[in-house]
Parts: sequence; C-alpha cells; structure tokens
Amino acid sequence: MPTGKAIFLDFSNTITTVESENRSMSLWLDLIMEKYRLKEDVLRNFAGARLKKLVDRETRFRTFMQINHEVLSELYGISEIFEEEYYRSHERNLRLRPGFVDFIEGAKNDYEIVMVTDADNIYTERTTSALGIDKYFDSIVTAEMVKSPKPDPRIFRAALKEAHDPPKVVFIGDSERRDIEGAKKMGFIALKMDDHSSSTVADMTIHNFSDASREIEKLLLGL
Repeated sequence: MPTGKAIFLDFSNTITTVESENRSMSLWLDLIMEKYRLKEDVLRNFAGARLKKLVDRETRFRTFMQINHEVLSELYGISEIFEEEYYRSHERNLRLRPGFVDFIEGAKNDYEIVMVTDADNIYTERTTSALGIDKYFDSIVTAEMVKSPKPDPRIFRAALKEAHDPPKVVFIGDSERRDIEGAKKMGFIALKMDDHSSSTVADMTIHNFSDASREIEKLLLGL
C-alpha cells in the first residue's frame, strides 16, 4: 500500500561494500589474465578505459556487459570475456554494508523501498538473489529497463512511478554526480554513503546504515 514516503537506494558501493565490489571485479579480471596469458596491469587498464565509456553511456546507452566487451576487445582484441564467471564472481564475493538488513527491516512498513541502479537486469537479478535482499524491495529499476542511467531524470521518474509518486523521497547513494546531484535535481532529500567525508551537495553524509536509520525521519520532518 502506498505510504506517501519512499526510500530510493543505489546498489553498488551503497548497499554493497566498496571492497567486495573491487574484489569481485579483480577476481574476474584475474581469470581473463590467466586465460589470455596477459602480463600487464589489466585491472588498472580496464578500470581507466571503462570509466570513460561509463560517461559516454549517459548519451549512448549500452549495458555494463556490452561495455566490458568493448573495453577488453579494444585493449586486448578479446572476444570471449567469460560472462558467466563475471556474474559468479559477484554472486560469490559481494558483501552487504553492515546494518543494511536491520535498516531495511525497520523501514519497509513505513516507506516504499525502491532500488535505483545503473546495473544491468541479469546482474541485478542474480546478485540481489545471491545476497538474499531481493525480497526487501517493492520495486527495482535498472538503467537497462529505461535505457538511461543516473543522473538522467528518466530513471528517477521511473522509480517515482513504481513508488506511486510519493511526495517525500529520500535517496541514498555513493556517487556525487550520478546519485547525489541527480537526486537533488529531482527535489529528493539526498544522503551520501561515503567511507570518508568528501565534499558533497547531499543533505547529509552517512558512513553506514545505522546513521541512515537515525537521520532520515529528522530530515523528513524538516521538509
């Protein structure tokens, strides 16, 4: 039943830990190195080239997996990138930030809970299932569903529709430009999940989900 309030959450590096995201990617790239007997720093080269394509993706949409193919093809002439092992590495190694389950259990009766992720459909389905958190979301909106990643307003508008257009929305994410600036332009309250305390336009910086539990109601009452 619509509650008039919603919590929108980014997925990678917000619900999951940065360390586990990096490990999942690194182990998959180790496999690539082994299969193709590559000697150079594949992780660094891949990360740099992929970052540029993620920015380009905002105007010319492709899935993350399509971008993975592009990067490895351009860098090393590779066509087989072992997609299944990519998914399995993330299923096995991703970890939730501490306190996430308690946070979401405490919020689910009072808020519409929507994941808003730039990830692909298959990846999101498989990893949320592996983590055992798919059951906590009233809706999941991926960039692949709307062919548009954050900070484009289309993905946020799709999330609003799924949440029955609530007048009050709190967005929790880690990326300053994609998550926080995108959410603020939509008029959402924005909480930045940050392991440090970098400069931000967010309404508040949080370091864990215990912080979020304490602060969300205070921020909503201040509207």
